[in-house]
Amino acid sequence: MQQLVATRSERRQAQRTAQESEELEQLLSTLTQANAPGGAKPVSLAVGQLLNHYPQKRLSPEAITQLIEDWIQDLGSYPTDVIFAACQAWRRSSKTIAPTPGQLITLAEPIMAARNFHIRVLHSVLEAQEATTEEVS
Repeated sequence: MQQLVATRSERRQAQRTAQESEELEQLLSTLTQANAPGGAKPVSLAVGQLLNHYPQKRLSPEAITQLIEDWIQDLGSYPTDVIFAACQAWRRSSKTIAPTPGQLITLAEPIMAARNFHIRVLHSVLEAQEATTEEVS
């Protein structure tokens, strides 16, 4: 009950157990790893699958290679699951034409913003915990 009536700053300054701190650090590590770039292979797989849903004119093998390289350059810095989520969102939309890389980036950015927000919050909580622990010691 004491925890329910504590003010926000009191809750923020309250000591966390070692297990809670360890869990927060693990969550931070997991989110940070999830934000790692997917690279070329996931981009070409996701984009290839997506473009199969939108028939287009036949391209030469050289043009296809260049097209995939452009997609990789534009989307390769995004995590694999974010690329697949953006492709899925496009497929599930009412759009009847294939997207551009920029349109997928527009779908990916809110996911990245949410992840980056949670990473910043976890960093801040862990830093505050560390400062509080040092003050007590």
